[in-house]
Amino acid sequence: MAKLRLAAPVWAEVSARALAEAPLECCGLLAGTRAGGVLEAVAALPLVNQLASPTRFISEPAGLFKALRRAREMGLEVLAVYHSHPDGPPAPSATDLEWRWAPGVADLIVAVGGGAPQARAWDLHAALPRELALEVGGPG
Repeated sequence: MAKLRLAAPVWAEVSARALAEAPLECCGLLAGTRAGGVLEAVAALPLVNQLASPTRFISEPAGLFKALRRAREMGLEVLAVYHSHPDGPPAPSATDLEWRWAPGVADLIVAVGGGAPQARAWDLHAALPRELALEVGGPG
């Protein structure tokens, strides 16, 4: 995986949710298709952060199951996990490095502390965190 591409409506939904849930972390999944090294996210599947924490997230299990089922029903693959950093940069924290999802699944971190949301995409399964190219645009 070399690039995460978000359809414009997906970015709008994720960034709005990160702002709305601040000062707590929000979380969710991004689903879409994979073509070569490009992850093309066309759906955001929001989850509930059962910790209701400003510095950590764990998705509520029943909601996670429903989101995975919804992605499968849409014929999409889970491409990335997203979460917000209400007061930090869009870079992986030590906790993010411990609680990564699965190989081949990217992490999108959205920072909202400075007002306008900023995001960076990461592959946290390399020996060291590796930033992925992030592109936002298109109808989705």
